[in-house]
Amino acid sequence: MKFTVEQILNLPDMKVLDFQEIEGEEIIITIEKSVNYSTCPSCGQNTQSIHQNHWRMIHDLSWSKKPVLLKINRRQFKCHKCKKVFSEKLDFVDKSKGYTKRLATDIVQQVLNSNIHRVAERNGLSDEEVESMLKKQASQILNINLSQVKKLGIDEIALVKGQGNYVRIQVFKTQSQS
Repeated sequence: MKFTVEQILNLPDMKVLDFQEIEGEEIIITIEKSVNYSTCPSCGQNTQSIHQNHWRMIHDLSWSKKPVLLKINRRQFKCHKCKKVFSEKLDFVDKSKGYTKRLATDIVQQVLNSNIHRVAERNGLSDEEVESMLKKQASQILNINLSQVKKLGIDEIALVKGQGNYVRIQVFKTQSQS
């Protein structure tokens, strides 16, 4: 059974415009939304009037250990009703991020079994990008504001020595604490 690139990519409402495999390097998949309209976030009116095309490169999950870059046409539309210009919404990537949500989830899972620096090297990312992914995921899972956390300490202690039962201890130091 053969699968198309769109089926493997599994991004609903997106169509593949081009597929390039750069030998020994990476895979670049050019995509855009399959519909030719967008809904204005201000007034709710559908518009087909494209104001500008913005091409962005976004990191996605690797395929067979090859890095995948999505070249995305994130179109800007102009609403005829309220005259505002807006970018179309892409559900699989957060605003102003250079990676997909599913890559961020995968990176967090990798960090649980390694460390930030190694995961960053393995995935061709910076330490700061991996740290940003962790903070975003943590804030969504824990539903707490981590912006004031200055230091984080994690340790484990045995409940009863030698029996393998451990408890994790987390200590947060915020900027207001000395």
